[in-house]
Amino acid sequence: MSLMLDHVDSPYIRCIGLLYLRYAADPVTLWSWFEPYLHDEEVVQIRQGKAETTVGEYAQSLLNDLEYHGTRLPRLPLTFERQFKVKLLQAERVEERAKRHLENKSAMEYFQKVGTRIQGLYGDDENPCTWYDAVVDRVILRDLESGEMLARPKFQVTFPEYGNTEVISLGEVDLPGS
Repeated sequence: MSLMLDHVDSPYIRCIGLLYLRYAADPVTLWSWFEPYLHDEEVVQIRQGKAETTVGEYAQSLLNDLEYHGTRLPRLPLTFERQFKVKLLQAERVEERAKRHLENKSAMEYFQKVGTRIQGLYGDDENPCTWYDAVVDRVILRDLESGEMLARPKFQVTFPEYGNTEVISLGEVDLPGS
């Protein structure tokens, strides 16, 4: 499945993989498959003569919509449907924040200094996402596996309150006191 979703030759192969997952994957694992592609900006045209969309918008529609071009998608259990709607809203806010940061040159310079104190968004299975004080340990500009340049930097940060280190995205950082 990963080969289809990470295919670099065609965004349509990724879309086919996402559609397959929406029909066949266990709802427990569905979010972990979809999350990396929610803001994929590669353009696709799903239906001839219809407007273009992005792979990210396509992925979001598969999680939000009950029908796919006249065909009923498998019903998600209500608890998962609600979780996905909340997570999609959170992902949208993270994306908006990342775009705002990219437009703000001074904020980008601030975030990219090692040792800088920032606010970092963090949550796990037991704790909801919330803002914590964090320190930038490293700025990640290249994909760790492929070595390709990232469209946006990621940050390895330490949360002093708990002592744990995490990698977070540009949309998951903010200026202190924001």
